[in-house]
Amino acid sequence: MNLSLRELKTKRENRERKAFYASDYGKSNLDLYFSWSNEPRTNPITWEKELLFGAGNGVEEAFVNTLKDNELVEKDYDQREHGRIELYTHNIDINGYIDVLLKDGTPVECKATGSYYNLKNTRNGEPRESYVGQLGTYMEDKGVDIGYLFIASLDGSETHLLECHKIDDYTYKCGKTTVNLSTEWLRWAKLHQNHIVPEEIPDIGEYQYKYDVEDIDWKEISKGKISKARNNRVILGDYQVHYSPWKNKIIEMQGTEVEYTSEELIKIHKATKGYTTW
Repeated sequence: MNLSLRELKTKRENRERKAFYASDYGKSNLDLYFSWSNEPRTNPITWEKELLFGAGNGVEEAFVNTLKDNELVEKDYDQREHGRIELYTHNIDINGYIDVLLKDGTPVECKATGSYYNLKNTRNGEPRESYVGQLGTYMEDKGVDIGYLFIASLDGSETHLLECHKIDDYTYKCGKTTVNLSTEWLRWAKLHQNHIVPEEIPDIGEYQYKYDVEDIDWKEISKGKISKARNNRVILGDYQVHYSPWKNKIIEMQGTEVEYTSEELIKIHKATKGYTTW
């Protein structure tokens, strides 16, 4: 039997969705719609990414075990058995699993990340909105005003613990990051009623894979990104499309190309002439 890393693939089965998930916070309407409709992924997770997820799960599991060893969490706590939430609000169902509950019922959301920017923003007290939204959903379900967000690097060398507070109805704050769950859930409810149920695809231009190069204020773009754009090694657009499991499908629907065309490159070079001296 021959083993080749190039030929390795991941296998994930689509699940029939009957509810939104707490972890859906911040996802685009298109991604939510495709997920509900079981649209085949054009850009599935690679096996290398699965390794990162596995490493992240290991970090999170080790932290939960540490909490148990310090008698802050019940020894028999099991996320699947004890952390399940089923919330009905804003005319939609929301399900999820709390990473861990402290003995007093305080939820703790654990995140392990390999992203330099995620860690940098966390150090600055600005965790991702999706993290805060997920934790806020658990706090809302449990009816508590305080929760904790634990964020660590994949190798465990950097750790952060943020105390999160309910500051108003459906409004939660971790560090400098504030989210309003009602605003997000109303978006989901509208998407469900107007698009998911009648099977009508939402706006394909909500986010753009590729910005119109003539509309970009190039002096606001870093010199590193300009250099990469000039050499067709980075495409300036919305991350919601760039990291979507349906990226290639969205690119096709938006009628654009994966890379810059020769015409676009000419415009980029013209607009960024002399950029190194700006």
